[in-house]
Amino acid sequence: MNAVHNVMETAVRDLLDQQWENLSISCHCEMCKLDVYALSLNRLKPRYVRDQSGSMYAKASLMTTQARATILTAITESAKVVSAYPHH
Repeated sequence: MNAVHNVMETAVRDLLDQQWENLSISCHCEMCKLDVYALSLNRLKPRYVRDQSGSMYAKASLMTTQARATILTAITESAKVVSAYPHH
């Protein structure tokens, strides 16, 4: 069986990396960042693809202003939760 990939993971990781220092969060350690990343992915609909052409189409759909706003909202909400309940 061929591998599949959730392109939402890449989109969330990229936007989280861009906005990490701007988030209002009590701790900016790597563990908290991973918690925000995981929680954000759980809040968003996955976009699985099996090949490069599907990946390009899915990535293009995630580059719209609305898609980026949806992802950023999930990241912001997740940061609030992690900030209130850090695991360290």
